[in-house]
Parts: sequence; structure tokens; C-alpha cells
Amino acid sequence: ATGWHDYTLDIGDDYSIHRNNALSVCLGTPEGSLILVPRDYAGVGPIINYMTTPQHIFTRNLGRFPRNLYEGDEFEDIDASREFYFVVTKGTNEVAGPYSKNAFTTLPEVSALGELEWIKLKNPNFWLPMLGSIMFLVISVPILMIKYFWITIPAIIATSWLVKRIKSGSKA
Repeated sequence: ATGWHDYTLDIGDDYSIHRNNALSVCLGTPEGSLILVPRDYAGVGPIINYMTTPQHIFTRNLGRFPRNLYEGDEFEDIDASREFYFVVTKGTNEVAGPYSKNAFTTLPEVSALGELEWIKLKNPNFWLPMLGSIMFLVISVPILMIKYFWITIPAIIATSWLVKRIKSGSKA
């Protein structure tokens, strides 16, 4: 199932960014074929920025590392301390990389551009994740209030008492 924060972002020229989860942010075509899948490269994490030219798509990716919270933990986390760069040639969909920042900036197709203007990824649908988060709170808060009634009831009583004290103090 698709998550509330998953999306497909059209970046022009029949290319798009597909966010399937926090670690799986890939470059692909609108038909759904993926060109750049970060998981295919050791230690490479999600795309965080992109830039397009008439001939190329450049991506900036974060790193990833194994979580290892317990024996047999196979999940991974984002490593924001590492960055990787890729160059995708439009038309042929040839992927070059991952590059370090220094190696990337020395590439002829990159150095010819001068200052790079990275575009930050943004969900094109603002309301779906917002409404999904609100729905989660509306459902979970009452359940948690009932489940932990021995905390909830005293908290409600204490808050009511505090509000009454404040109101009675402001009238004087």
C-alpha cells in the first residue's frame, strides 16, 4: 500500500522522482520504470536534491547504514553525514556514479554549469500527508486516552483545577 508521504514528482522531460519510503527515493519514468535506484549502490541512500539540464539529470543522495538495534535487524537508516552524486544522461538513461562531491564537481558536464542550483524534493500533494497525519491523531489519541486511563483521568482533573485557579485569579 502507498503511504501518506509517498509521491511521484514530475521533473520534466518524461522523468520523475518516486518516493516509496524515506530510504527509497528513486529516479524513474512516468511509466514506472526506475533508472536510478539508490539501494543498488553500497551505502547510497535517498535522493534529496536534483537538477536538470537539456542533456542530464544530476542527483544528490544521502548515505545509508545498517541500523543493528538487535540481532537480525536488517533495517537501514539514513546517514546524513555522507553525500553521493549521480549523473543520468537523458535519452539513453545511462547512470554514472556514485561520485564524491569533489569528483562530481570536476566532471566536465558539471563544471561547465558553474554554480549549481539544486531543487529540493517536495511532495506535490500537500493535503494528503496533512490529512493522513490528522486522521492518525484523531484515531490514536482517544485510544491511548482509554488505554492509559490512570494517567489520563488525573491529567484531566489537574488541568481542570489549574484552569479554574487561573480564571479565579484573573477575576480578582
